[in-house]
Amino acid sequence: MILKWLKSLRGNFKVVVNSSVIIALAKIGKLTLLKELFKKIIIPMQVYEEVTKDPTLPGAEEIMKTRWIEVAKISNMKLFEELCSEIDVGEAAVIVLALEINADLVVLDDKLARKKAEFFGLRYTGTIGILILAKKRKLISSLRDVLIELRNKGFWISNKLFQKIVENIN
Repeated sequence: MILKWLKSLRGNFKVVVNSSVIIALAKIGKLTLLKELFKKIIIPMQVYEEVTKDPTLPGAEEIMKTRWIEVAKISNMKLFEELCSEIDVGEAAVIVLALEINADLVVLDDKLARKKAEFFGLRYTGTIGILILAKKRKLISSLRDVLIELRNKGFWISNKLFQKIVENIN
């Protein structure tokens, strides 16, 4: 479903990304996959602040220096505050920004945040979806190796999901 839709996309479109995805991809040296897949990424100021508050955090330096990631402010503070009562600040800001700019895709990993995105009619994927798309577009040679590296850096993937992905994609 979403993977088929993602595979069909080409060119510029609006993608809003959460901090967990940025950090996970930066930990394995794959943050630039976002640029290669989507050209330009938009993050809300709250995500920028989350990632850059500690300059040693994976992705912090890249986020501060890059030009292909646009930082935007949200304006619907009422919705933002409502969402913050249920999900993380960064995830709430991603959803609000995506709604405000009519984003084509949001990229976040948290299950509850994904349910909220779905509730608002937003298309979403996560870190693993980005890696699968990168494999399909031949931007990485071994999805299995990248997933193992991701796991080794603290990203949780169940054994069942890992096996399913490796059997069907790699």
